[in-house]
Amino acid sequence: MITSHIGKENVGRIAERIVANELESHGFFVRDLNLEGLAANVDLLAVKDKRLWQIQVKGSSYATAYPDNGWWFQYGYCKDEHIQNPDARMFNKSVGSFTAEVVVLVCVRSPHEYQFIVLPTKIAEDAAQIVMNYDFRTKKADRSDHKPGPVWFDFFGRKARTPEKVAGIRQEQELVKPFLIDRSRSVAVDKRGQMEAHVSELFDRVFMGDEAAPLTDSLRG
Repeated sequence: MITSHIGKENVGRIAERIVANELESHGFFVRDLNLEGLAANVDLLAVKDKRLWQIQVKGSSYATAYPDNGWWFQYGYCKDEHIQNPDARMFNKSVGSFTAEVVVLVCVRSPHEYQFIVLPTKIAEDAAQIVMNYDFRTKKADRSDHKPGPVWFDFFGRKARTPEKVAGIRQEQELVKPFLIDRSRSVAVDKRGQMEAHVSELFDRVFMGDEAAPLTDSLRG
């Protein structure tokens, strides 16, 4: 998987390959549904221990304008219906044969340097709705309504006009951060063993349905 440029036209495919590689390295057999055409709701099928999971991958490219903190993650694009109706789902929106059980958000700096967040779909939906509440269901500074667009977040501080938005950003970050895997160069070599243990623990937690189990604190930052 070699590329000289990562942008919106190819980041989705690169992100899917990254997730497939990560799963395969932990004993999953992975099938890419998009090799035979786009499949609604789901990009990858993963099998391990006679169990199958349906996975949706959301990719974003590292924001090079911010060389020290360009890691950002996207849940997808919202429509007017998502802004107006809190019950409108961001995931599994289409009626069909596939229903995502796991959502993976990937930010790609290069095929070998990336971060990704592995979320049970319910937690991904809850997190996306928090962003919708503080970024889209509020008024702009001029009191006008927000327009549909990408629903995204990062782990760096952003300016917020109101205490409610500050609280929303913090709530959403705290919800998803335990599910983050950091494959960037910022992870020290002497912590790589810890990282692999963290990945195994996280995959067990998400894919074995035990998302309520506590994670160790060794790599939470």
